[in-house]
Amino acid sequence: MNNDKKYFSDVCASHPMHYGKFGQLKKNMQSIYQEKGEKWIADLPAIVDLVREHWKLIHVIPVENMTYHFVAKAEMESHQKVVLKIGLDKKSIENEKKTLLFFNGKGSVKLLDFYEEYHAMLLDQIIPGYSLKSIYPAQFDFVIETYCKTMQKLHSRKLPYYHSFPHVHSWLAAIDHVSKDKLPQILIEKAIDLKNKLLSTLSNEKLLHGDLHHDNIIQDKNEWIIIDPKGVVGEVEFEAAAFDFMHIDELANYKEAKEIMHSRIERLAKKAHLDPQRLMDWVYVRLILMAVWSVEDNGDPTSPINLASFLYNTASKNQAPRW
Repeated sequence: MNNDKKYFSDVCASHPMHYGKFGQLKKNMQSIYQEKGEKWIADLPAIVDLVREHWKLIHVIPVENMTYHFVAKAEMESHQKVVLKIGLDKKSIENEKKTLLFFNGKGSVKLLDFYEEYHAMLLDQIIPGYSLKSIYPAQFDFVIETYCKTMQKLHSRKLPYYHSFPHVHSWLAAIDHVSKDKLPQILIEKAIDLKNKLLSTLSNEKLLHGDLHHDNIIQDKNEWIIIDPKGVVGEVEFEAAAFDFMHIDELANYKEAKEIMHSRIERLAKKAHLDPQRLMDWVYVRLILMAVWSVEDNGDPTSPINLASFLYNTASKNQAPRW
């Protein structure tokens, strides 16, 4: 145990070879939470040691490129392989806990335990742990099939009438309040118009993952399961709109990019039995929401804005989507 503690302390040190593990996490925490984030980063080695002792973990090895949570692979004394996840924001980590308990391992990673005081989760370790992103778009048909099957598993359980999960309506309210000088107003106005129409015609609401992109669907032995659920109530088209339809590099050739985007949306909609126009509309709204959140977190909204602009310009030329 002492060797593990020394290893972790070494990793947390500001040595150049380890900075990549914590650099983006540190940057994000400082940008979003300012002094509170700086303090949490400073306290993180002690928090991890306390949580490690609580669960009697050994071989605690932080993963590469952490962004908004501390994440490490570890083993229990029984040699069961686990993942330790610790967050700063109490509300989001507790909502993730509730979401995992609701999914109960059906299409999702299993939650083994929760340490409320330090916003820490102990999760089953997924092996081999490859994501759908690693085989996309090379194995496009397989990715579409797997994505749809994963959604079906997640959405198979009926949402109880009384629950405490947030609604997509509360997420989207951020679009109404973004500062006018931060993002292109013509794009914001279109997003507001679309999201109001979509929200007024919601149907068959489910508890959604909320951020179901390819990196959050992981191979666990012979099945594919989700990690990092946000847990929000909405319709399935909103869920599927997080699919990684385009890479920013594919936008260089406008005509080809237009055909790729529309083809992929149509194929996903058909496979998942979704309304293709609502799916397209939600893709646009979600891109603007990502940009708004990025502005709120003092980040760079360029990537989602470029994709949203592409969709907007496509529509303005009387091509799908039909706005």
